[in-house]
Amino acid sequence: MQSLNGNIFRNPQKVMQNIGKIETSFRNSGQDIVTIPEYITADGKNYVEFGNEVWRMYRYTEQEDLPSDRDYLTGYAFGKYINIINKDIVLDNTIENFHNFEMYYNRLPAGTEKYFDGLRDKLRIFDDIPERNVHNDAKTDNIIFGQKITVIDLDTSMKGYIAIDYGDMIRSAGTENIEELTRGFADGLGDLLTPAEKDSLYYGILYVTGELAMRYIIDSVSGRRYFNTKTPTQCRKRAVDLMKQLEYYENNTGIKNIIRKAF
Repeated sequence: MQSLNGNIFRNPQKVMQNIGKIETSFRNSGQDIVTIPEYITADGKNYVEFGNEVWRMYRYTEQEDLPSDRDYLTGYAFGKYINIINKDIVLDNTIENFHNFEMYYNRLPAGTEKYFDGLRDKLRIFDDIPERNVHNDAKTDNIIFGQKITVIDLDTSMKGYIAIDYGDMIRSAGTENIEELTRGFADGLGDLLTPAEKDSLYYGILYVTGELAMRYIIDSVSGRRYFNTKTPTQCRKRAVDLMKQLEYYENNTGIKNIIRKAF
């Protein structure tokens, strides 16, 4: 049982309406390998309002032994999730300026912008990429392996770039198993992507890694921190680690070959 954070989701009812649409898409998908949490309904709704808050409950999903091909299956689950939610629904925007690279860039402390100028130029590729329904928080931790493969944390599902989901999945996995994750992602997506979207996937890794680094830099000097469980010193350390990870991805253009082979 959970309540939705009204400080982050200004319209939590809209979040749950989106999840209701996603539930419908999965019921109509005709497949049962990849699934989502089963939200319990009350009076025809998948949430209740109590004490000026929105509450929801879903059935517990137990993690079983991780399969040997979990990297492939993680990629497949996120790809299939995107495939299913782009067939017959339109998701509403639930958080303004989510994954807004320019907004974070403009909030950087003076003197740190220069570290992101080159990346900012590379991300012009997204100027001509269509937005679709995506998960928007496609970390590998958001997959549970049980009797089925369950994609969780659906609250940020709304319009965005598929490359962002791909990038967040790769970033959260670190620097290993990129080929298996990518192959699974491609198989789950099927033929959904345009050629331009395929070309953008590599840049999605750079986008989300750079964006997260900027957010930690901003938090390290801000009195109102998003990552409020971390100290400014911890935020600076996390930003440095992310910048090293970004450098690795920028120098590892072989990832482009992995993407071309998978798609």
